[in-house]
Formats: sequence, structure tokens, C-alpha cells
Amino acid sequence: MEFTCTARQAEQQIVVTVTGEIDLAVYPRLRAEAEIWAGKDADVILDCRQVTFMDSMGVRFLVQVRQMLNDTGHTISLANPSKPVMRVLELAGLRDLFAYTHDEREPATDGAAS
Repeated sequence: MEFTCTARQAEQQIVVTVTGEIDLAVYPRLRAEAEIWAGKDADVILDCRQVTFMDSMGVRFLVQVRQMLNDTGHTISLANPSKPVMRVLELAGLRDLFAYTHDEREPATDGAAS
């Protein structure tokens, strides 16, 4: 699955949908996008249901975005995190660092193609 990242503003939140792999190859693009989100007066919801892989650069990205938003008085929540996202956060010991939301209408995937 090719990496995509789209953002839309909904009230006082920015909803960002990420699909594909979050790794070193996409880190610079994702970081540049995050600087835009952090510059807005809104909390961020990062929809991770279609993330098929995440490595340490993905973890680095999430921690950096969390810090950027905290510095402006805003938060980040991970929506519908896929199994690959949760696994790497657990391995890094960072699962409790983030808030999570789940949309019952669209269950989280395990990153496998259906």
C-alpha cells in the first residue's frame, strides 16, 4: 500500500488520515506536514487504521508531534490504531503516552490486505 497523508479541519480538531508505511522514507514529508498542523489552533486526531507498518522513525514522529502540540496547548489522539502501530508503541514502552479513540463503525485493521 502506498503511503498517503491527508488532513482536514473539523471544528477545533484537525483529522489526519495516514495510510501505508510510516518509516524513514516518509518521515521528512510527515514531519513537514506536522509542522503545519502544529501551527494551527487545534487538537490533532491521527487516524492510523490503515497504517500497515511503523518503525522507530514512526515512533519518533509521533513523539515529536505530541511535543509540538503540547508546546502550543493542544493534544494528539491516535484513532483506530492498527496492530502494527500498537505493537511498535508497546515495544517502545510508549503505549500510555498517547490517548486513543475508536470508531466502532470502522474497525481497526491489522495492516493485512482484505
